[in-house]
Amino acid sequence: MYGQNPDSLKWAKREEYRQNHKPALASLLSIVVPGAGQIYNRKYWKAPLVWAGLGVGIYFVAENQQQFLRFRDAYRNRIDEIPQPEFNGYSNTALKAERDLYQRNRDFAAVLGLVGYLLNVVDATVDGHLFHFDVSDDLSLKWIPSAPAPLIGFQPGLTLTLQWKTK
Repeated sequence: MYGQNPDSLKWAKREEYRQNHKPALASLLSIVVPGAGQIYNRKYWKAPLVWAGLGVGIYFVAENQQQFLRFRDAYRNRIDEIPQPEFNGYSNTALKAERDLYQRNRDFAAVLGLVGYLLNVVDATVDGHLFHFDVSDDLSLKWIPSAPAPLIGFQPGLTLTLQWKTK
């Protein structure tokens, strides 16, 4: 260790981490703890987005469940002729419609939360597989629109060329 450049040690640790990176572990971490796969893939900025998305989903599920239970109980009490001054302005049909609305919103929020959770796992898996993908300046992509040939007719086109630069 004596006489070695600290920056070269950091670089060596970074390279060792890159070589031992496992996409399956990123997937597993994201399944167990949402956002952990993104942290393992060193995409730290994505973890708060995952947590915020799941938090919003949980909030809407809980809020709509609370309102659903409130209107469900109010509708049941109305049918059983138990007085409820809080709901005097609602007809039986309106109470039932509100109950159904909150139930539908709760179910929709739960499905969106599940989709967000699954996207978290897919994102960690894809990032794990692309962890070693070269995004250096040695790659270039050119696109060249082609002109129509007047004798053949109008045929617009596009050519994409991927080149590796060599030094």
